[in-house]
Amino acid sequence: MRISDADALATLQCAHACAVKFFDTSPWYGVGLSEARFGLALFRLPRDSFVFQTKVGRFLVPDAQGRNGAPTGWINGYHFTYVFDYTAEALERQWQDSLQRTGLGRVDSVVIHDLEPMAAGGGDPAPGSGKDGLAGARAHLEVLRTSGLKTLRRLRASGAVRAFGAGVNSDEGGEDKAKKRAWNREYVDTLLGFDQSAAGGERGLDFFLLANLYSLLNFDAHTEGILDKCLAAGVGVVVGGPYSSGILATGSRPRNGQPPMYNYEPANEEVLGRCRGIEAVCAQHGVPLIAAALQFPLGHAAVSSVIPGGKSTAEVRSNVELMNVPIPAAFWSELKATGLIPADAHTPKGA
Repeated sequence: MRISDADALATLQCAHACAVKFFDTSPWYGVGLSEARFGLALFRLPRDSFVFQTKVGRFLVPDAQGRNGAPTGWINGYHFTYVFDYTAEALERQWQDSLQRTGLGRVDSVVIHDLEPMAAGGGDPAPGSGKDGLAGARAHLEVLRTSGLKTLRRLRASGAVRAFGAGVNSDEGGEDKAKKRAWNREYVDTLLGFDQSAAGGERGLDFFLLANLYSLLNFDAHTEGILDKCLAAGVGVVVGGPYSSGILATGSRPRNGQPPMYNYEPANEEVLGRCRGIEAVCAQHGVPLIAAALQFPLGHAAVSSVIPGGKSTAEVRSNVELMNVPIPAAFWSELKATGLIPADAHTPKGA
């Protein structure tokens, strides 16, 4: 959906006023537009009053035809297209470009964005490298290991950024679920192994941003062992997409009459059935579904933050209120007893 500049800035400023101090965006979002909006919304605020995070991996390339990002799938974005590039020189330039677009003086943390076989907006990140994109993704990962990682470590060592991490996504756009899970295991294990391969013992990445991988309807980060591996390695986790792209906020029957969305597609009957089961337990305990969805990821000790997003001031205020809704321990126990969440899942402690 289209969001006006005025509404975008008001939403970001409302978040800060509501004590939200961690802001996450990317050059990819609106091909540059999102970063510019963050800068305009935040640059007059005390710089130490918030933490700003953006991403690296895509190089924005001017689109001389001025098509507002349409070739990349964005609506009313900036006039850019992109290429993937994880070399040291490219990551340095991408970081500098983000500083210019935002005008915020510094970037506090950066995320390696969409290094995967079928990255959003472009399919195989290395065209011609194989139908499933694995060869291309592995080639990019090797470039990151041998080249781009040097820039990220240097930026952190110099204090230019305080931390760097990597994004990991669920299957999207019709991807094969089993293949995506296998890639996520390989990717996470490889990145965690960067610590052991670092010259001089310098640590690797500081955190993962798991998008649509840990929610009341998707437990991949738990069942694949990602959360426990991060906890053991001392690597933090930020959970994105706690509403599974919609259904856990709207419920199984959205008020607007539209189909409920799960992972950016209309929810299938299996997902709808599980959502209805959770809704029944919510009704039994007087717990709003959306509040349970927002708070659930924080039950695991590896998770330091959850980023639900919010496209309006009303949604921002709602998210803040929902984070503070008391949820009894009996609610989580009921979800486990009915098999709606794994029996060994970590859940928030009581009300």
